[in-house]
Amino acid sequence: MKLNPSQRAAVEFDQGPLLVLAGAGSGKTGVITHRIKRLVEKGVAPGRILAVSFTNKAAAEMADRMIPLVGRERAKALQLSTFHSFGVRFLGEEAKALGYEDRFVIMDQGDAMGLIKEIIRREGIADRAIDIPAILSRISLYKNAFMAPEEVPESDLDYDQFARAVYPIYEDELRRMRAFDFDDLVVAPVRILHAREDIREKWRRRFDYLMVDEFQDTNRSQLELVLALTNEARNVAVVGDDDQSIYGWRGAEVGNILDFERHYPGATIIKLEENYRSRENILKVANAAIAQSRGKRHSKVLRPTRFGGEPVFVGEAEDAAEEAQMVAAQIRELLKEGFSLGQIAILYRSNTQARLIEEELRHEGLPYRVYGGTQFFDRKEVKDVLAYLRLVVFPRDELSLRRIINYPARGLGDVSLAKLEAHRAKTGLTLFESLSRVDEIDDFPESGKRGAQILYGAIREARASLAQKQRVSVVARRLLGAVGLSPEPVPGEDRDALNRRRNRIHVLNLLEKREENDGPMGFSELSSFLQRLSLRADEKREDDGDRITLSSLHSAKGLEFDHVFLIGCVEGIMPHSRTLDPKITEAAPTDIEEERRLFYVAVTRARERLYISRPLRRSLRGTVTRLTPSRFLSGLPEDAWQPWENPAKKQLSFDEIEALAASMLEQLGKR
Repeated sequence: MKLNPSQRAAVEFDQGPLLVLAGAGSGKTGVITHRIKRLVEKGVAPGRILAVSFTNKAAAEMADRMIPLVGRERAKALQLSTFHSFGVRFLGEEAKALGYEDRFVIMDQGDAMGLIKEIIRREGIADRAIDIPAILSRISLYKNAFMAPEEVPESDLDYDQFARAVYPIYEDELRRMRAFDFDDLVVAPVRILHAREDIREKWRRRFDYLMVDEFQDTNRSQLELVLALTNEARNVAVVGDDDQSIYGWRGAEVGNILDFERHYPGATIIKLEENYRSRENILKVANAAIAQSRGKRHSKVLRPTRFGGEPVFVGEAEDAAEEAQMVAAQIRELLKEGFSLGQIAILYRSNTQARLIEEELRHEGLPYRVYGGTQFFDRKEVKDVLAYLRLVVFPRDELSLRRIINYPARGLGDVSLAKLEAHRAKTGLTLFESLSRVDEIDDFPESGKRGAQILYGAIREARASLAQKQRVSVVARRLLGAVGLSPEPVPGEDRDALNRRRNRIHVLNLLEKREENDGPMGFSELSSFLQRLSLRADEKREDDGDRITLSSLHSAKGLEFDHVFLIGCVEGIMPHSRTLDPKITEAAPTDIEEERRLFYVAVTRARERLYISRPLRRSLRGTVTRLTPSRFLSGLPEDAWQPWENPAKKQLSFDEIEALAASMLEQLGKR
């Protein structure tokens, strides 16, 4: 990689705090990896460099890039992780400070929502249907603000009241089950580091250099973790772009990057403004849109390195259905030019916009994939296999036992589970141990006794096999067969059953691959492996064939495509309607600016061509509403765009195109 002057300055800076403001497409990953390479070449031990990114995909990409730069052995010694995987490692060493004497359980988002749903039902907290993710989101915000249950303020809002009632019970349940949710994986280490000076000093001495990627996406607890790990040398380098801060709704604080100098006085700031991704006109549109921001921001202007190319195309359609037809027709034109489906993306603000697009693409026979859909490790059959394996490692894992106790069906439904829980409470045994005592439980359903014996016996046998150093992949395959989830082909299975079986086999293959690469696994190694799998929330098993990508704007962050279609650019969609509510805007005045940043992120996904469209009207229950162009389309440089002619309609003459352009300019000028 040939470094430009700004990139070189960031790579060679190695004393004191550093903020690298990396604009979209400016080569920030290369800067991070070459900075690590230089430190290693200067004699810094790889294990004393901690580099944190936000996704497993980003961490894996960084690790892969380091191999040719420093060699496989030194790359393996580098501490490259996400915030959550670092938290797991930290808690593996320090959880005793919180009273956890042995292994702990990691609760993913799905498990957390299941627990909240059970608490609401059991405690009678609400007498109507509740949006469980909304409750979990509030609890997450409380945790990341280091707010204990008793510190949550009273509120007149229903959902605040529900969350305030659930939070203390939720925390008690986590502790009883020796579980940490995803937020705890960062919050708990910070609490320990703040409370225990000896532990804090130990970890500060462990690393000479700290690096954080995508710093604009950090929340308060993640910032506090970085601050707590900073030693006297203050060799902390963060890389990010406040113009791409789009996750405020889930707790990210753009102020972390804007106020970096307050946290690290005397910090050096280096801007990366050369863009190596997008054509000149695309950058003109992006720069013009973000320049109108009314919020606090670090001033920067993306400078193109790829000149020429097409203008940005801005088009109108009568409604969303015609907009979908327009997009599909234009894709057909791109295919005629010889471009591939795999380099085409359709981006939208809300997932509800995808329905008409999907219908039109199916109608046209254009293959596509929805990016950011169900992740592999979120699939039920995958989580079921992992739950069985966690029970082998840690039979006290009540969360996993509840998940699979009656899957496949074995007569251990709600009545049986309630009796097992009562027995556990009465005897002090674990829920798993109670499975072996069903003959002692009064009125235990006969249908469940045999199922309890089979489940208990299968887990015990698997534990014994693992203790005898048998290969985990073999033990797991035998366990699945014993409980009725055999990976072997089943006569007459339908496509869904086949896909579920294949996904279970993929988990077995992961175990086998881990053993081939790193040797046999005992209880401790399997526990660590399962913890790592729990954190791989961004992994997908998708067909890599030639397909159009459909994605929400948030999911598209970090991606890039030759041809991008940005649809639905009207007020109420882009920006979202909730940011236009005066009450909401007064409470959170930065929301509209986050929408502007989201538009900026969408525009900068495009390499070669960008198509922006908007429907003119919407019909709902017989009422037709005229839609207003998005405010983000006002002030676009006239030399950077031209009207997008719908290929599905007749060819327009030059005079018609000129008249259409004048009309669109007049409408956009009113914004």
